[in-house]
Amino acid sequence: MIYPWQETQWQSFKQQREQQRLAHAVLLTGVVGLGKVNFANQMVASVLCTNHDQVEACGFCHSCQLFSAGNHPDHSFITPESVGKQIKIDQIRQLKGKQELTPTVAKWKTVIINPADSLNINANNSLLKLLEEPQENTLLILISSKPESLPITILSRCQRISFSPPEIESGLDWIKQQGIADNLKNEKVLSVAKGAPLRALELIEENVMDALLQFEGDFETILESKANPVELAKKWQQYDLTMGFNHLQNRVKQSLIDLQGQDNEYLTKRYWYIYDCITNAIKLTSSSNNINKILLIEQFIVSAMDKDWKLNTVINN
Repeated sequence: MIYPWQETQWQSFKQQREQQRLAHAVLLTGVVGLGKVNFANQMVASVLCTNHDQVEACGFCHSCQLFSAGNHPDHSFITPESVGKQIKIDQIRQLKGKQELTPTVAKWKTVIINPADSLNINANNSLLKLLEEPQENTLLILISSKPESLPITILSRCQRISFSPPEIESGLDWIKQQGIADNLKNEKVLSVAKGAPLRALELIEENVMDALLQFEGDFETILESKANPVELAKKWQQYDLTMGFNHLQNRVKQSLIDLQGQDNEYLTKRYWYIYDCITNAIKLTSSSNNINKILLIEQFIVSAMDKDWKLNTVINN
């Protein structure tokens, strides 16, 4: 299944397949929750299908059935061995060994690496050799929501397919079609999910609204300089900080929009300062470093409440 917001990219892929101009290495990018893995699987299924009457996979041939069952001998899926870890060089070495073998079922050999930005330095170097000497009828798909983390040597050897979130109304319509009709709640969660419908659906199913409302209420105490950084940090550490800070960022962004045209330079500058604090906190929480969550939250709260904020800079990395 191709999602509605992927149709343009899928038509481009189909055209390249029909014209036999398919790149040997492709990088799929876009925020989390746009279905990049699903798209990659559709590409792979199409390439491995032995029914050549159509571009889409037929779903019935032996090759399609093997892929659907998750044990196609000509396909490899590379991911970290455990959540939050890196993809190691041994995994890429094993992949290279497998790629040297002749396809056994299909005419192609395919690979999906997800997330590609989790490759460690040695794994990246090993992968580069595979990209520099591509074999015929080989499709290598890299998936990343943080392509800026990939080496330029990798980026330059991949055809990039970018996915953008659909328009808000389209995203809300899609969520509604999944049986969730609360548009007000859906719009808030979709905003936290950066417009990605699949991520928004996950958050709705996880019932995150209580947490978001908690963040909003606590943020008001921060704006009023009434928050206790130590107590609030203990409370916030139980939540998804990336989600919470993204929600606060959207909240401040809307406040800045509302202030446009108003003669309130002081409040506008203060919101911009807090916006920068939130942006920096998001960068720190999404980094691969071992961050002290309580200390990060305390620093954010203290900075946002600082009465001398005009003389200070945002939290240092």
